[in-house]
Amino acid sequence: MDSLVTANTKFCLDLFKELSKDDKGANIFICPLSISAAFGMISLGAKSSTAGQINQVLHFNEVSQNKGTECEVSSKGASQEDKGDHYNLVDQKEKSEPPNSQVRSLDDGNRDFNFYFGKLLQKVDRIKSDCTLSMANRLYGEQEFPIFAEYSDNVMEFYHTTIESVDFQKDTEKSRQQINFWVECQSQGKIKELFGRDSISDSTVLVLVNAVYFKAKWEKSFDHEKTEDSVFWLNKDEQKNVKMMRQQNTFRIGYIEELNTQILEMNYTKGKLSMFVLLPPLPAEDSIGLEELERNMTHEKITEWTSPSIMCEEKVDVSFPQFTMESNLDLNFILQKMGIVDIFDDAKADLSGISPNPNLYLSKAIHKTFVEVSEDGTEAAAATGAVVSTKSASPYVPFDANHPFLFFIKDNKTNTILFYGKVCSP
Repeated sequence: MDSLVTANTKFCLDLFKELSKDDKGANIFICPLSISAAFGMISLGAKSSTAGQINQVLHFNEVSQNKGTECEVSSKGASQEDKGDHYNLVDQKEKSEPPNSQVRSLDDGNRDFNFYFGKLLQKVDRIKSDCTLSMANRLYGEQEFPIFAEYSDNVMEFYHTTIESVDFQKDTEKSRQQINFWVECQSQGKIKELFGRDSISDSTVLVLVNAVYFKAKWEKSFDHEKTEDSVFWLNKDEQKNVKMMRQQNTFRIGYIEELNTQILEMNYTKGKLSMFVLLPPLPAEDSIGLEELERNMTHEKITEWTSPSIMCEEKVDVSFPQFTMESNLDLNFILQKMGIVDIFDDAKADLSGISPNPNLYLSKAIHKTFVEVSEDGTEAAAATGAVVSTKSASPYVPFDANHPFLFFIKDNKTNTILFYGKVCSP
């Protein structure tokens, strides 16, 4: 499963860098695991170049190539830990079969990562006892397009969801409202109108929806009375007033010498999840610190920078802004730029593993996010907030997040990045 976590991180960074190209000063927030799981679900029924493009861009092909020890796990059945999972998604007779019995029916390139995705989603789901985390993916297909029972079974087995049949052709508006209502419920009301009136038409045949909601309390919360108005530097010439939260406490902190960047870890309740914040130098005439940091972000660097060799516990004087961000990401556009092209083309898409109808293609894929960071913790629909740092000889190391920074929220048990973003203007 480690190779799947690595693949998800690589896709996360690739997607983030592509989004940053168009507007370097924009706030960005994504839930890479949700997007990866959604397209993993589609890849179960993708064939030929359609499957190849998905596997390449999302790095699923690297999971398939890294067989060895991990594949031995799938052939031996569920581990003792996995037997405790509360998922009950297959018929009783299927439970007696080994976990890879479903996988054998898939193409070689799809075998491993779908099994590992199922395991990973189960592990992430266990976090729910200490926070609110709802990750839901669903396909909505035109009712005139029949779906193979085997594909539906695999989607249920690995991704714990169903394919909903709707009437896009004859009742477009009702279908749109049905999808939006489901997303609003999954995101605790934070994501409304995922699909606008013009985004679904009577020619729509297949819609991919992924919704994530996250809410958690800080292990060490901020005192509301210490929040005050303060300056946030957008760049070396522009600034704005923000509500800056403050506290002095013990945190894990590190310093990345080659980038003159500090990294801070702030735990959520019980420490199962953490927010990591990377703060480059304050913008100056000769400094492009944030852009340089973005260019240097790799899976290997994240592993190195968050390790005990870089980070240790110190007394820290933390200052970082309250902020709320919303974004609406058109995955059709951005993923085509990254190389997933055929699935969106009705003449080229090969989804023959989903339906016998040769005209099936992905009409629309949208990823909408919401994040709110306050003194008590983080509330997000695919989202999260940030913290920052600066070295000092005082008893408390000061961390003043008064200029742009990167952040990510990580599941500490699996090392999975759940949320990743950039704050340029709180």
